[in-house]
Amino acid sequence: MNAMDEIKFGTDGWRARMDGAFTVPNVRRVAQGLGRALKARSRVFIGYDTRKDSPLFARSAAEVLAALGHKVILASRSLPTPALSLAVKDQRAAAGVMITASHNQGAYNGFKVKLFPGVSAPREFTQRIEKGLPKLPPSATAKRSLPKADWLGPYLRTLREKVDLKALKGSGFRVVVDSMHGVGERHFERLVASARTRVWTIAAQRSDDFGGRQPEPIGPNLGPLSKAIRSRKAQVGFATDGDGDRIGMMDEKGRFVDVHKLHAILLYHLWVHRGMRGGVVKTVSGTLMIERMAKELGAPLDETSIGFKHIGAVMLKKDILLGLEESGGIAFKGHLPERDGLLSALYLMEALVTMGKKVSEVVGYFQEKYGPFHYDRSDLGNVPAERQAAILARVRKAAPSRIAGHRVTGVQALDGVKLKLEKGWVLLRSSGTEPLLRLYAEAPSIREVKALLGAAKKLALTV
Repeated sequence: MNAMDEIKFGTDGWRARMDGAFTVPNVRRVAQGLGRALKARSRVFIGYDTRKDSPLFARSAAEVLAALGHKVILASRSLPTPALSLAVKDQRAAAGVMITASHNQGAYNGFKVKLFPGVSAPREFTQRIEKGLPKLPPSATAKRSLPKADWLGPYLRTLREKVDLKALKGSGFRVVVDSMHGVGERHFERLVASARTRVWTIAAQRSDDFGGRQPEPIGPNLGPLSKAIRSRKAQVGFATDGDGDRIGMMDEKGRFVDVHKLHAILLYHLWVHRGMRGGVVKTVSGTLMIERMAKELGAPLDETSIGFKHIGAVMLKKDILLGLEESGGIAFKGHLPERDGLLSALYLMEALVTMGKKVSEVVGYFQEKYGPFHYDRSDLGNVPAERQAAILARVRKAAPSRIAGHRVTGVQALDGVKLKLEKGWVLLRSSGTEPLLRLYAEAPSIREVKALLGAAKKLALTV
């Protein structure tokens, strides 16, 4: 370990490889920085996921914070990130630390910080942590007894109160859940399964390398879920990521449903079926479908940079019904200003039960009424940060008038560079958590989306 390892917080926490910078000494440095950023004798809750050595990293952070005089409580077991956030909110803790690298591969781990009322720490706070980092890790403290708490139970009880479990248990649905060897375990199954409703959970057991998959619930990673849906003749499949704050869904034929369609289903369900009201806040990479729906329903719409901390900040200030990001994070009014994968799955199943239609039929309805829209994302890897900045600056300064045959109608620089088109958009931006340049596109057809992504890649590589 190099005591001078650079530690920078991204869109949601600090992440690094465990064979690189993510070591016990560096975790202790970050905990020291957090301890200095908090008010004296703050209450801090610390949780962890199912990754290798996450309990060790959590305890290491807890010992440093306790040595600084903070009142630290450690999770008694691995749990979803939203369970920690809910504990911070309900028990009015000053902060929560979640040891997790979320959807990153098993070689990574991370240090997420949540502040009351369960929201991701904003950039100004994480900058204070970075400024307070010691050059050398604090000395190891003598082993001491730390109080522990079970925050999983209260979290699951809260979810039971949010949805109509009686309707779900009586629906007769056949559901497959892919926990991707993360913290989702069998929680959905235990909440919903009944004599009438069958739920099968795959990848429920802990695996240090997540069974060889990246625990991100997107189409390319969900082959096992697709196969299980077809073999079980299920109506729907859900997947949650490594730390349980993101959602993915597949239809009755085992086809991935992009997250933007889930946003449409949930907005319609909560507004029309449940009669709930409030605004919608989405990231700059969100679908035009939501813009059209919000306008028709009369729901105020806000747009933010990518990163759920930006969505959470809006939810703290305004009456927001849904917070939406393209990577599968969804937040709900009356719950948390933070994403929750398990609650998203429960609300989605509730919507499908209420509509009484196949997933493909529901998606087709929204495509016909508000679309058609198709979406995809592509990543350029191993692009140094300086190169990424140069690419984005150049595209921003000299944006093309046409791309892949589409006329560019506007340029937005809220986060990266977004080229607005007559019937879609393309976005280039730096990843806040990985050394990647991300490319996004939405258009009326898959063919046009692929053409836009190809053109965006060419544009980036020729700058």
